[in-house]
Amino acid sequence: MTNDKMVNDSMELRIREVAQQLFFEQGYAATSTTQIAKEVGCTQALVHYYYRTKENLFRQIFLEQVLAALNVIGRSLANEESFDRFIEQAISMYFDALSSNPRLLEELVNNPERRKYMREKFVKNPTYAMLYMQFDGRLRQEQQAGRVAKIEAFDLMNTIASLTVFTFVSLPMFQDLLSQTDDQVRDYVAHRKAEIIRMVKKILKP
Repeated sequence: MTNDKMVNDSMELRIREVAQQLFFEQGYAATSTTQIAKEVGCTQALVHYYYRTKENLFRQIFLEQVLAALNVIGRSLANEESFDRFIEQAISMYFDALSSNPRLLEELVNNPERRKYMREKFVKNPTYAMLYMQFDGRLRQEQQAGRVAKIEAFDLMNTIASLTVFTFVSLPMFQDLLSQTDDQVRDYVAHRKAEIIRMVKKILKP
């Protein structure tokens, strides 16, 4: 690798890291490429050189986050661990991802074009469609063995998502109305994660 390429790769990565921090801290709309460039210590033109638009930069960051989560799920499904353990790991990972990047959910919900982008990248992608089929197959296998109650894979995923997402949707009210400190908020999120894992395991109990 030449020195020029190393410098280019390093700058591209630095821009993405700074942009991710700003997007997740203050939101997409409040973040400008001018601010990103200032934080990186480069020109705005250089940000556009690597990523063309702010939206394209955000989508690459968003894509990286989702891919990382899906890869973890895929590896967990491939392991020989119990389904009970897999569910625990999946919920924990989902919670941790939203806790680290709470703006991700907001940016997806409020932007129909990003939902369309996600559908094209994942829902219509055979690789990730196979991941859902793998999950569905594992669930049915557990049900046939009598280890898990009868429930559709889509309903199980919806239940987990609903319980988890509401924790973060309600977080501002919990923090502001009850005047909770940051430490209390972290304790609340940890408590909700443990409680949701317990509830889902109870739902799955045959």
